[in-house]
Amino acid sequence: MNLLEILVPENIMDTPRLFTGLAEWGAVLVNILGHKRKKKGAALVLLCVLFCFVQMGFQVMAGFSHISLWIPNMMVAVGLMYFEMFFVLDATPPQCGFYTIQAFLVAEFSASLYRQIYVWYATALGSSTLLSFLFMLGIYALVFFVYFQFDRRTSGLDVPFEITPREFGSALATGIGAFSLSNLSFIWTNTPFSADQNNMLYVRTLVDLGGMLMLMTQKDRIYEATISGQNFAINQLLRRQYEQYKLSVDNSEMLRKEIHDLKHYLIALKNESSPEKKQEYIDELEQQIAIHEAFQNTGNQVLDVILTNKSLQCRKKNITFKVMADGDIISFMHVKDICALFGNLLDNAIEASQLIASADNRLITLSVKKVNSFVVVECVNYCDKHVEIEHQEHLPKTTKEDKKNHGFGLKSIRMIAEKYNGSMSFSQEKNWVTIKVLLNQSN
Repeated sequence: MNLLEILVPENIMDTPRLFTGLAEWGAVLVNILGHKRKKKGAALVLLCVLFCFVQMGFQVMAGFSHISLWIPNMMVAVGLMYFEMFFVLDATPPQCGFYTIQAFLVAEFSASLYRQIYVWYATALGSSTLLSFLFMLGIYALVFFVYFQFDRRTSGLDVPFEITPREFGSALATGIGAFSLSNLSFIWTNTPFSADQNNMLYVRTLVDLGGMLMLMTQKDRIYEATISGQNFAINQLLRRQYEQYKLSVDNSEMLRKEIHDLKHYLIALKNESSPEKKQEYIDELEQQIAIHEAFQNTGNQVLDVILTNKSLQCRKKNITFKVMADGDIISFMHVKDICALFGNLLDNAIEASQLIASADNRLITLSVKKVNSFVVVECVNYCDKHVEIEHQEHLPKTTKEDKKNHGFGLKSIRMIAEKYNGSMSFSQEKNWVTIKVLLNQSN
C-alpha cells in the first residue's frame, strides 16, 4: 500500500487515514477547549499543533500495517488521545479517561458521518479528492461545534466532575461496545449483527451517535448527582447556622440576666472580709464585664446575636475581633441568610486564626457598610500560609482530609451573594486574607 492509497483509499467505504487522525485530534481539541487547562498561551498552541501532527502522522503510518494490527493500532491512537488530554488538562486520570472515551466516540461519529454523506454524494455524482476534503472539513466543523455547545452546559458548571470507578467502567463499556458494533461489519460480514455493503456506513453512524449520546447523558447525570449532593450539604450547613443562631439567642438572654445580677456581686464584695473571697468575687466580676463587652449593638438584633457569640468564641481562643458594622442596612435580608453569611464568614476566619502561633497576629476584622445601592461585607483575617485556590470553582481548597464533605462554607456564602444579585471575592495579600461580599440592597 502506497501513501496515495492511504490518503485516497480505493474502497470508497474506507475513511482516509489522514482524516481519521484529524477527527481524533479535533475531538481532543474540543475537550481541551471546554475544560480547565494546565497549559496556557503560546505553550498550549504549540502543544496542540504538535498533537495534530502526531495524531495524523500515526494514523498515516498505521495505514502501512497489516490488518491484524488494526486493533492494536486503534488502542495506540486512543492512548495518544489520553496522553494529550492528560498532559494539557487540569484533571485527574479518571477524568481524562472519561474525556478520552467521549472524544474517541465523537471522532468516530464525525468520521463516519462525513464518509456516509460523501459516499452518498459520490455514488450519485462522482468522487473527487477536493470535494472529499471539503466535505470532511465542513462536517467535522459542524459536529465539533454542536458537540462543544452541548458539552459546555456541564463542563462550564462551577462544580467538580467527580467520577467513580464504577462510572468510569460504565463509560469504558459504552465506548468499547459502540466501537465494536460500529466496526463489526467492516471485519465480519456474516454475523447476525453485521450490515450489508449498502447499510454499513449508516449503521456505523447510528451506533457511534448512540454511544456518544449515552456518554453525554452519563456525564449530565454525574454533574446532577454532584450538584444535588452539594446543595444538600449546603442546606444542612445553612440549617446548622440557623440552629446556632437560635441557641445563641437563648444564651444571650442568660448572659443578660447574669449581668443584671452584677449588683449582688458588688454587695457581696463590700461585705466580704476575707481577701481570698474578695479576689474570687473580683475574678467573677472581670469575667462578667468581659461578657458584657462582647455584646454587640449594630442595629440588627440577628446580627447582634451572631457577633456576640463569635466575639465570645474569639475571647476564649485569644483572638482579637474588631467589628465596624451598620446592621440597619441588612434589614432586607432573610434571617437565615444573615445567619449563614456571617456565621460562615466568621467560622472560617476563627478556624484559620486559631492556628496562628503568635497571639499578637490572631486578628479578625469585620465591616458592614453601604456603597451606593450595595451592601459591602468584608472579613479580613491574618493567615501565615499561602491559600491554594481550586481553579475549577475559584475558591480556596479545603484543608480537611475529607474534601468531598467539606468546603461548603464559602460556597454557601457565594450562593447567598448571588441570591441578592451580588458576588463574592477572595483575595490574599501577603499574610492577610480578605473575603468581600457584595449584596444588592435594591434586590
